[in-house]
Amino acid sequence: MTSMASPLRPLRISYASLYDASDIRAWSGSVYFIARALERQGAHLDHVDQLQQARLLINKAVNKVYALTGAHGPLPVERSVRMAQRFAREIATHVDSDGSDVVLSPSSIPVSLLRTAKPKVFFTDATFADMLEEYPEFADYPAELIQEGHHLEREALRNCDLAIYASRWAARSAVERYGADPARVRVIPFGSNLELEPGEAHVTHAIRSRPLERCELLFIGVNWERKGGPLAWEVARLLNAAGLPTRLTVVGCVPPPATAAPFLEVIPFIEKNSPWGQRRLAQLLLRSHFLLVPSIAECFGIVYAEASAMGLPSLARDVGGVSDAVREGHNGFLFPAKAPAQTYVQRVLTWMDDREGYERLARSAYREYADRLNWRTIGAELHGALRALV
Repeated sequence: MTSMASPLRPLRISYASLYDASDIRAWSGSVYFIARALERQGAHLDHVDQLQQARLLINKAVNKVYALTGAHGPLPVERSVRMAQRFAREIATHVDSDGSDVVLSPSSIPVSLLRTAKPKVFFTDATFADMLEEYPEFADYPAELIQEGHHLEREALRNCDLAIYASRWAARSAVERYGADPARVRVIPFGSNLELEPGEAHVTHAIRSRPLERCELLFIGVNWERKGGPLAWEVARLLNAAGLPTRLTVVGCVPPPATAAPFLEVIPFIEKNSPWGQRRLAQLLLRSHFLLVPSIAECFGIVYAEASAMGLPSLARDVGGVSDAVREGHNGFLFPAKAPAQTYVQRVLTWMDDREGYERLARSAYREYADRLNWRTIGAELHGALRALV
């Protein structure tokens, strides 16, 4: 007589987030897509989201008033011991009564001070130390708040059973800068946050339809300077000067007036959570030859995964965790942080002069999406990691 193992019951997850997990705009969509990926694996999510929204909104309002006077607000929006204590109390109230198996947060802060016997996990893209170094907006962060931020990061890594980061860069930081146990740190990349998926046949047709006698460059970002807009503009200018007709399409921001040029197309905003916006963005990705977002600072870069979903190779600065989103020669190319525009230009000219090579590269970009930068694959890996803790 053979015995059959009974099927595992669905994993029950307390999903603790500062944002509304049903809002596809929150944190570039990642909060929403993490939740949906787990639900597609059969997990049941108890949403403990929009944590302390009233308090956070008050803090933001006070800080805005201080900013108008040229001073820094005295209240950190979320990264303080006081706020972390509030988050922990709110989460604990739910966890103690909802029968969940594990607590998951898309940020280290809500679970940094959480006390519960349930396994605790966070899935994010950077440590606090990384953000301090990478992002200019942290340059004037008050010293006492920096100390609290480091304290909370260390506590999260001590308190949680598993810390999942989107890149090896962030995982290394957790181990080397905060002393995290390597056995409790894992790397799982983020995926494309586009609900519209044309499919391989459609993408292949789009790749073959891209004319190589002219070049379409696509820049997507809300921060022109930090996302490397000036460098992207210079690359487009030099390509035109070299005799390759080139258009740079900018989506998500308005470049400074001095950048006005015949080769520049500006689309200030696309409503990404609307069907029309999804189609418009997909059309732009499918028609382009390269995504050119040479960010000065980037923790991962979901836009590179979205480009891969459309068979679009990326050109990016090798900063932060970008090398886990863009694999050299597979779905694009990485350039040293200080590489001049001419280096990008030479790379573009080389590939635009090789139809077979370009199509092979673009198809490889799609395979990167199909193999590892999609939320089905990521959801399965994440679900397995959570299941192993229960």
